[in-house]
Amino acid sequence: MKTVLAAIAIAGTAWSAQAADISSTGTISLTNGTNFFGRVLDGASGDTFTDRWDFASVGTFDLAAGVIAVTPGTVDGISISGFELFNSAGLSLGGMQHSSGLSDVWTLSTSHLVPDSYYLMVSGTLLGSEAASYGGTLTTVNAVPEPETYGMLIGGLGLLGFLARRRKQG
Repeated sequence: MKTVLAAIAIAGTAWSAQAADISSTGTISLTNGTNFFGRVLDGASGDTFTDRWDFASVGTFDLAAGVIAVTPGTVDGISISGFELFNSAGLSLGGMQHSSGLSDVWTLSTSHLVPDSYYLMVSGTLLGSEAASYGGTLTTVNAVPEPETYGMLIGGLGLLGFLARRRKQG
């Protein structure tokens, strides 16, 4: 009986020592087309997180975003393993990792996004028991029409002018 209880106690201790998921959700307000986001993570080594940052756009826009996690000292305390953009249909665009280690840097950019609800997903793992953090910025710019759009606009106005002149003469 003592052996069974000891085995249960050891299994319970091992189970409780497993990594925890310390994910969260936040909202990014784009009042001026840009804003900061980030989080201080206070957990144990091995804890994972997948943080969701919601935002919405009412017009067509271009997007640039970045996230960085810097660990002071010589021991890496956090690892950012993913940075993605999702739309309301679940379609995603992955970010690009520029460095990892004492400084994890990711960027993401795209153009001609349509009005929709979006979210950024930042995922990673704590590598130590000290508090760690990451920070990021999201910038949106109203999309500027392509040169072809201006060409079609000028061509269309020219055609309307030609038809108006022809009608006036006839």
